[in-house]
Amino acid sequence: MKREKFENKSAKSGDRRVIRHRTREPDRVTEMLKLCLQRICELQAEMNQVDEEVHDPEAEGYTACAMETLRFLTAQGMSPDHPVVRALTDRLLRNRD
Repeated sequence: MKREKFENKSAKSGDRRVIRHRTREPDRVTEMLKLCLQRICELQAEMNQVDEEVHDPEAEGYTACAMETLRFLTAQGMSPDHPVVRALTDRLLRNRD
């Protein structure tokens, strides 16, 4: 009789462990999902910021004009290594601030 009680008790405690494990597992999954969603939101915000910087119409127009100027100078016979072309490239494209 004592053995039956022990078996029943261990079966119940075994069930409790499983039940406790089941209640903890969704919490862990929920936390992991929250972390993943937070990281996705951070990455999306970074992508949106980069998109805004890349698609700045004024900056794109300025770059297009600078490139056309440099293209014209090379078409007129100035090599990309010519001091004037290098100075313009540095001035127009690299130091726009």
